[in-house]
Amino acid sequence: MWAKIRAVWVREMLDSVRDKRTLYMMILLPIVLMPVMTLIGPFMTVRQQESLAEEVPVAAVVGAEHLPELVGLIEASGALAIERLPAGADIPALEERLREGDLHLIVALPAGAVDRLVAEQPVEIQIVVEAGTRRSAMAAEIFRALLGRYGEQLVGMRLAQRGLSQELLEPFVVQARDITPRERLAGQLLGMMVPFFVVVWAVAGGMYTAIDAGAGEKERNSLECLIMTPVPGVALVAGKFLAVSTVSFVAVLLLIASTSVSLLYLLPRIIGVTDMISVQLTVGGLAALVATMALFVGLVSAVQLAMSVFSKSFREAQAYVTALMFAVMFPAMYLMFVEETGAALWTYLIPVLNVLLVCREVLMGAAALAPVLVTLGSLVVWLALAFWLAVRAFTHERVLFRT
Repeated sequence: MWAKIRAVWVREMLDSVRDKRTLYMMILLPIVLMPVMTLIGPFMTVRQQESLAEEVPVAAVVGAEHLPELVGLIEASGALAIERLPAGADIPALEERLREGDLHLIVALPAGAVDRLVAEQPVEIQIVVEAGTRRSAMAAEIFRALLGRYGEQLVGMRLAQRGLSQELLEPFVVQARDITPRERLAGQLLGMMVPFFVVVWAVAGGMYTAIDAGAGEKERNSLECLIMTPVPGVALVAGKFLAVSTVSFVAVLLLIASTSVSLLYLLPRIIGVTDMISVQLTVGGLAALVATMALFVGLVSAVQLAMSVFSKSFREAQAYVTALMFAVMFPAMYLMFVEETGAALWTYLIPVLNVLLVCREVLMGAAALAPVLVTLGSLVVWLALAFWLAVRAFTHERVLFRT
């Protein structure tokens, strides 16, 4: 029996290697595209921040003569380039310059501002900002920070005149200490990205091999010849199943390797962190991670193979597999933004969700034995059921040759 299974396995693997689409999904995209997708966002953000830091935002101050001390403090800081304008300046014209990017902030100082400060009354300052542009938003943040500094100076002077200390306004001093190890931070970073890639690429990595093994055989009219060979249906399905699982598992491993290298070694250099960050996985955690991925890849491969055999054409099989990819993508996208671990034990019986939870918890160092065992046991049951459905579809003539 094993010799027959191996013969089918080798045949399907040779067909997969000859198929450029399978090679792209198995090797090229995981190694090249996914690191680019992982790094392009932080890279563009860093470049944009560097570009913003090189140019000083321009702020037009209308009525600068009403509060010259504040305007002088801002100019002395060098954080904003001040354009002094009289109180009667044309605000709509300045707003048009703000939209065009010639200005980044408009500040309107009211008349009598100094007198109100002397009388210890609040001064209403109006600012106009183009929130859709990062430079204008940054200019507004800089102005608010400088205005807060100026306000602290005024409060300090008022308290000093009364013989009071400025500490009167700050009764609490908070000293924070972060005890989170760097390995846990790295695990959180991987735990957010890797589970999503695992479940999605378990479908995408071997999809063309699975489609070709069933629907492709139908379109090439080679399925009848394959069935007529003296090989049991279970052996045929097992050989095709092993081929799809092999391609998918290799694709997932390559994807995890490339993503880990990108997040742990390339990303710190892009964002300017010189120290390497690493993840410390225990032997048990690594074994649980590999076993979970292998069983899930097997489950997805069996489901894809059953869909492929059930389909009448390559296009129909592709539609089914695409729907399967979206089905696993939605819970993966949801869990990317959920930080809590330790879900109810029954949730580890649900396929896809249990894989996402176990992968994330192992990478974050928060995995418990019971959820892992429940996940592995449930995946074995689901895999056996999916494989039985694939065998049923391959050996049932009404399904195999449906028109």
